[in-house]
Amino acid sequence: MRWVLSLTWLAFIAYACVWAPGQPLESDPVFKELVTLQSKEPWLLTVFSWLGIYPAIFACLLLRKSVEKRGIRVPAWPFVLLSFGLGAFALLPYFAWSSQTHRGSGYEQLSFGNQRESGIGRVAAHKLTHVILLLLTLGTGFYAVTQGNSDVYMEAFRASSFVHIMTIDFVILTLLSVIALFRDASDNRRSHIWAIAGAIPLIGPLVYLMTSRRD
Repeated sequence: MRWVLSLTWLAFIAYACVWAPGQPLESDPVFKELVTLQSKEPWLLTVFSWLGIYPAIFACLLLRKSVEKRGIRVPAWPFVLLSFGLGAFALLPYFAWSSQTHRGSGYEQLSFGNQRESGIGRVAAHKLTHVILLLLTLGTGFYAVTQGNSDVYMEAFRASSFVHIMTIDFVILTLLSVIALFRDASDNRRSHIWAIAGAIPLIGPLVYLMTSRRD
């Protein structure tokens, strides 16, 4: 699994830099409209917003327990922080690196550990956080389904390198959520069948979190 994830990360970088079709960022009008939230296509705005919700979901999954309690040597917080801007580009190395040491016996004592457990960790584990993220997901999804035009999105997928890459990024994040749920279920002695919920973008992991027992 470690090598599969590592190769996927390298292939994604190479594809994004060299082979992704469409206009480059500096001349891509769709990119400019999305980053300024001026796009008039609901599906584009929704997927773009989901790429902001996904890192928050991974933060809930990976930061609600300290490094000591998770029993691995790899700190998650730097990768989660970077994922808010880089998405799967930031999270793939974490999952690749931690796959070998997952459920290991030791850990590294790093700064921010206690702060994360008492502050960010509590927010990440709180059910209200999960409910808010679920409502945002459902609300934006309803907006896209009722007001959006999927044909416009597909045209942007072909014409805009940014939309092309962010769509692939969304798919990879969904696959990573399957791995995240499998690992978390193992750590918390829950059924591995929960990993299938990760295949339901955003909603599946959030339902998993909402049904988790708080430590």
